[in-house]
Amino acid sequence: MTEFILIKPDDIQKGSSYRFSDQIINSLRKVDELFVIGMGNAISLACTAVLRASSIANVKISEVAIDYVGIPKLGIGGVFFVLNKESEINWVEKKKQMEEGMNLSFERGGQLLIVSNNLPPDRAIPLALSRLADSSCLKISAAGTAINRAVSIALELTQSDISKTKLGIALVVVFTVEYTRNETTVPEAVMEIFINKSRKSLSKKHEQMLKMLTSG
Repeated sequence: MTEFILIKPDDIQKGSSYRFSDQIINSLRKVDELFVIGMGNAISLACTAVLRASSIANVKISEVAIDYVGIPKLGIGGVFFVLNKESEINWVEKKKQMEEGMNLSFERGGQLLIVSNNLPPDRAIPLALSRLADSSCLKISAAGTAINRAVSIALELTQSDISKTKLGIALVVVFTVEYTRNETTVPEAVMEIFINKSRKSLSKKHEQMLKMLTSG
């Protein structure tokens, strides 16, 4: 049995990450598998809630992907999580394998694009295409609410006709980093999206989540 949690932009409010992480934990107390989807400006909220739940309970990420919610012309991106209590996927190793041989520099010739809320798509898209023209893979990294913008940029790169070559999303990973603010340790969600010159077919669970969205 699979349950489904949809996190929407109008769910964004103070304390909502705690509310949804609690919901995730309580859902997995009852079912073996849980789908969590964050859409639009709530993508970063979904990531934060999932990561918080996984940090305090036996909540494991077995799959994470990004895609458009609805038709691409609407431009509404989404993050798709498959959660359970048994997954043994080593996301650190998967990330390490993708990074092997990459020039993870933001300088000219590098294969890293760091997305912030101050980097507009009009700058990010040409910059990403320039880096992909000289290499086979690009890593897009963002933290906090900038994750929403990073997903939008990655989806435009891979699902629009702006690129001369076919691009695909090879891997999406999410994790938590901690930084100190006013002598207090603050956790923040990070998403890294690896784009390469290939097309990756959707998993069955990814397709299932898309169908659940369209069927209501």
